[in-house]
Amino acid sequence: MIKRILLTLLLISPLSFADWGDVYHCEMTTFSRVTLDGDEENFKLEKFKFKLDKNRNAVVFGKRGYFENRVGKLNNDHAWVSRERWQATHEDGRYVFSNGKLLHSFVGFSGITAVTAYCDKF
Repeated sequence: MIKRILLTLLLISPLSFADWGDVYHCEMTTFSRVTLDGDEENFKLEKFKFKLDKNRNAVVFGKRGYFENRVGKLNNDHAWVSRERWQATHEDGRYVFSNGKLLHSFVGFSGITAVTAYCDKF
């Protein structure tokens, strides 16, 4: 019984909620492009990280890989940082994050690039 109470308290404590400045480590599950001709190209899956920057009202990606140094502006109508749900845009596309899953899409002259990833907060 005590274990259940402690587990419940841990899960509802403020430490378990997301907050500005939290760092997320992610691992891609999909990284592909579909060209205008309908050809599919799969790329090597990457690991990356990001954080939510309150001063910039943005998601800020790390210094390596496909998302290198990108900054996506959070959409205030669809940003619930404490509930780990948000949407952001960047000239290189759109980001949606919910329940530890990140989706990214980019539509350009070369086709559509899509990324899906699982992310954990550290």
